[in-house]
Amino acid sequence: MVRSPRAVVRVVAFVAAGVAAFFAPALARAYRWPIKPFDRPHAIRGAFDDPRLGGTFHFGVDIVAANGQAVYAVAPGTVFRYSDAVAVRQPNGHEFSYWHVRATVPEHSYVKEGAQIGVVRYGFGHVHFAEWNGHTYLNPLRRGGLAPFFDRTKPVVGPIDLDRQANGTFDATVEAYDPPPMRLHGAWRNAVWTPEIVRWRLVSNGMPVVPWTVAADFDAYLPRRRFRQIYAPGTRQNFPGRAGLYVFRLANGLRLADGHYAVEVLASDTRGNTGSSTLGFDVVADQTLRTTKMPSR
Repeated sequence: MVRSPRAVVRVVAFVAAGVAAFFAPALARAYRWPIKPFDRPHAIRGAFDDPRLGGTFHFGVDIVAANGQAVYAVAPGTVFRYSDAVAVRQPNGHEFSYWHVRATVPEHSYVKEGAQIGVVRYGFGHVHFAEWNGHTYLNPLRRGGLAPFFDRTKPVVGPIDLDRQANGTFDATVEAYDPPPMRLHGAWRNAVWTPEIVRWRLVSNGMPVVPWTVAADFDAYLPRRRFRQIYAPGTRQNFPGRAGLYVFRLANGLRLADGHYAVEVLASDTRGNTGSSTLGFDVVADQTLRTTKMPSR
């Protein structure tokens, strides 16, 4: 799914209720899956905020589904039909949208939770499922989102790359990804997810030089302008037959005195599973760099 969320045309008549809808909170309870069986998790081949062509973030999750498979509303509301999507909006502005779906319900009709609203369009093999809270898109895999959802896989972190610049400063990046908790098959069997949060710090002789710093936080949808601040060159999205490569920016223009240092990186998913990696290195008088491999945990 590479389409920008701007492709959805929202016709929302907010007056006094508009202010409340703009700050509408997430649903107070979790919701079921939009395809059957509702009470079991389904495989996902595209994660929230993962990188997409053109330097954009993915504004939902891609749930694997068969062509022609029925799609159901996870919450009640009013139907809005688009050329490639069906949206169900609640009075407070909270909206769920189902992309690559052909609608089977009339425009502006009211549907109950669990009602069929469409079928998966031929050739897509997934439902791009997105949640809008009246202000931004939310990660459907967060706690309080899609349920049941189980994730016991630990994000994979590393390698960490440290580059010395011509002015003597250093830039640091790290590769990190989260293995999907449910196995994918066919052309998408190698697809990976983005972690929910990536953090790093720099230590020297056991003392922090740079405290724990958040490199990426994918709790909510990020605007295009943040893309190059978070993802470094070399990043690519998942493609059929080719896993995505997620390279995160850590330090930029870091100036260091001579000494021994270590970059430590943690990556966590929405369920708190955490992977880590450490790169040790020495800075010497002529600003050359010697790295020492340190074990990942």
